[in-house]
Amino acid sequence: MSTPEVIASARDLGFAYQPDRFAVRHLSFELHRGEVFGLLGRNGAGKTTTVRLLTTLLTPTEGGGTLFGRELRACGRAERARLGVVLQSESLDFVSVEQNLRLYAFLWGVPREVAKARTEEMLALFELGESRHRKPWALSGGERRRFQVARELMHDMELLFLDEPTVGLDALTRSRILEYLAARARRGLSIVFTTHILHEADLLCHRIGVMRQGRLIAVGPPAEIKRAYRGPRTVEAEFERPLTPEEQRTLRGRLESAGEGFSLVALQDALVVFQARNAEGLVAEVARWASPIGIDLERIAVREATLEEAFVRIVSEAPERAPPLGEGGP
Repeated sequence: MSTPEVIASARDLGFAYQPDRFAVRHLSFELHRGEVFGLLGRNGAGKTTTVRLLTTLLTPTEGGGTLFGRELRACGRAERARLGVVLQSESLDFVSVEQNLRLYAFLWGVPREVAKARTEEMLALFELGESRHRKPWALSGGERRRFQVARELMHDMELLFLDEPTVGLDALTRSRILEYLAARARRGLSIVFTTHILHEADLLCHRIGVMRQGRLIAVGPPAEIKRAYRGPRTVEAEFERPLTPEEQRTLRGRLESAGEGFSLVALQDALVVFQARNAEGLVAEVARWASPIGIDLERIAVREATLEEAFVRIVSEAPERAPPLGEGGP
């Protein structure tokens, strides 16, 4: 199996706005071609500074990295021409939305017929068709955000940085944009994606990195992150009939003796709800308890861990209790 091409990398990368006051420090990871890498963290964790470093808008004060195989400090116009960047700050011009999109394509050397077709594609995708003749500054907040992302997607970049691209957008529009970005990634576009909507990161990203206080403290595929930091899981079991007080007592005792990190949420009538680290094992334990006494299970379900739950555990635990995961592959 061939090794994925490294599009960008950070090696012990750091940046201090003032001496000994670091916004980012000891950052190390690689981004591969066609990979969507989610950069997560609370406000002030260092995500935007990281994006500015990797797009050469800031010069590292320690460590280093590469962009398209060239050292960050040596990168210039040629490397920046291969990037797309959508930051949270707005840049709005005084020509219409449609003219703006075509002008942006022209500036990046997109052929006229391609630019024309892509303009219509972006207007449809981002639901800006009815606003094509309006000035960007006259759009609503959500429309302006959609316009920002649409404009950046007009040119054929190899690496796209999206800083909170779906903020202020409705769920349907977010879903359509995520599907489009996933399709572009399958065609080879690499994406660095920051968001506070963790469900989006779970859907779109091949890997995520969680930052805290300027450091990358966990890196891996979303499933691996959830598995490593998920904590107790919830099980709901519903029987065909209400349990007697004696049956409730014996079931509770059996689960307490077999459960790791077990806690009972509810045990009433025909329903038992509990949490445990070994949730799957206790599902089998419930079935083994019920079968000999002739009680059928109507329903049993294990609620899957979410990326949001894992994220909260990562950023809340003391540093020594949240060791970084390995980098993993795309």
